[in-house]
Amino acid sequence: MRHKKIALFISHIYGEYQHNLSQGIIDRALEYGYQTQVIATNDGENLGTFSSTEESVLQLPVYRNLDGIIFASGTYANPELREQLRARIASLGQVPVLEVADTGYSFPRISLENNITAGTLAEHMITVHGASRICYLGDVDAPDISRLRSEAVRRVLQEHGLTPGEQDFPEIHIYDDDETYRAVLRDLTGAGTSFPDAVICYNDAMALALWQAAEEEGYRIPEDFALTGCDNSEAGQNHMPPLTTVSYPIYELGSASVDSLLTLIKGKSYHQATVFAEAIYGGSCGCSYRRDKNPHPYSNALEHRIVDLERSILTSARMSSAFSHAVELEDGLEYIADFAAQIRDCTGFFLCLTEDWDRLSGRTRELTEGTSEPAPSSDRIELLLAMKDGKRLPQCTFQNDSLLPDFLADEGEFARIVSPIYHHKDTYGYIVMTFRDNRLTYPFWLIQWLVNISQLLYNLRNRKKTEALSERLEEIYMTDPLTGLLNKNGFAYHRSSFLEKLPEDTKVCAIYLDMNKLKAINDTYGHAEGDFAIQILGQAIRQSCNETELMGRIGGDEFNILLCGDEEKAESILKKIRRYLGHYNSLGDKPYRVSASAGFACAVCRESEDLEELFQEADRKMYLEKQTRT
Repeated sequence: MRHKKIALFISHIYGEYQHNLSQGIIDRALEYGYQTQVIATNDGENLGTFSSTEESVLQLPVYRNLDGIIFASGTYANPELREQLRARIASLGQVPVLEVADTGYSFPRISLENNITAGTLAEHMITVHGASRICYLGDVDAPDISRLRSEAVRRVLQEHGLTPGEQDFPEIHIYDDDETYRAVLRDLTGAGTSFPDAVICYNDAMALALWQAAEEEGYRIPEDFALTGCDNSEAGQNHMPPLTTVSYPIYELGSASVDSLLTLIKGKSYHQATVFAEAIYGGSCGCSYRRDKNPHPYSNALEHRIVDLERSILTSARMSSAFSHAVELEDGLEYIADFAAQIRDCTGFFLCLTEDWDRLSGRTRELTEGTSEPAPSSDRIELLLAMKDGKRLPQCTFQNDSLLPDFLADEGEFARIVSPIYHHKDTYGYIVMTFRDNRLTYPFWLIQWLVNISQLLYNLRNRKKTEALSERLEEIYMTDPLTGLLNKNGFAYHRSSFLEKLPEDTKVCAIYLDMNKLKAINDTYGHAEGDFAIQILGQAIRQSCNETELMGRIGGDEFNILLCGDEEKAESILKKIRRYLGHYNSLGDKPYRVSASAGFACAVCRESEDLEELFQEADRKMYLEKQTRT
């Protein structure tokens, strides 16, 4: 049975706006029987080399089998990623899409109107508190929205015959820093200017910062001037007196987004929907107020947040340290499982990687395997770590047309938070999480997790690359390129280990071969023919021995063989070599014969020095045979 699914594309899910929007969407979607897949990115954060690769979100298997999409385009700080996502979503064709945006939209949209409410605050200041000189404090980093709120205040002033001007309506747009607020306060209260009756700020954070600067200079709010914010922050409502502000009905915006999306899914006509904010009057404007909330829970919550932040920093440090010791993916998975168990209220944690996440690049394959083609891409995904309600589930692979394998597909009642794993110019995979009772508790510090996990995978893939290159270098260092046998370095290295592995009192034989008349072949027919003749002798040796024997070309025309056995076995190998060369010479069309002189010696060897003496004896016997040929 396929569950009804909608996808929410959103960035910075840990932000207050994004969190409340997502929760509103998740809750309302479940009321209608839809599962929400929340695809979360972190574009705009300065994460070094990880920041430039968030486009991996475009490759997630979340674009299939969707009943609808909500695109919170205004949450993306990176316009390039936003437009890439827009194009990707548009390419899905018949899937209904609702865009949550105030401006710059291309799909049917829903928006939040909390800009004209700045004019409502100005109206309140004029009609209730008799204000005539009102200042607007805007935000340089948000010029579009700041301008809309400024215009709303200007319209109200004009309606009351207070023509905006520098004397009656100073408009200041600033960057958010402490020194700027002190400078603004000096400008507003300096000699030659009228003291403002009220300051309407772009948001609560600005209002609270100006409030602090005013108190440090000895001013009192609202006795000396009134002050308002614009997004109903928790800090503003727990101030004394509470901040007059504008509601921020983001949870309601999320709920209304699902209602609007369902209208599109059902094929009904749709007109742009708007959720309106309302003014909230606290004591900072001069109104009487009643404190319904006890301030102590807020202070306690702040202390807990600080403790959580400190704990997350230490956890991230431990995670990074643990991952630095992982040399195999299985080691890393154990560490990830231990840390995943610490995520508060997390009921499901699933690490999914593309089956070829650690494939070697084309350049590395060219160096190690002789082909410049990258390894073929796989259409499978590996569920490498699955934790549900604290229990480990088995690993498996599944087709990349679904987010999770079939045995987890029956959890339609759970919203799923999907985070692409950051990567270095390639796709690794993603993490899927579920939370208890669908309460979204995705903390900011999970970014550190994603970075650490990505770094672990990056290091493991680099380790695989390094090992492949190391093996190739070792092969180059120890292998004769002409015959494919061991060269002098390789033979010396492996004959020592060969001896170490022998049981006591085991007899070994050393064979020494030297090609006959190589110089004559080179002088008469050229060095290319001489190399060819060496290759024929190397092939004869390879065909006459098995993998337990050690074979090497230790010089220009000199070959060594080391084997376990007695004189009879050595004679048998040499007989095979000579038979191979005889067949070649009789069947081949070369104007020269390929042959070799050989000698062998057998003994029980315990030390490398004994083995060296054995090869010297074999060399001596080979030289005697060669003399009989001349």
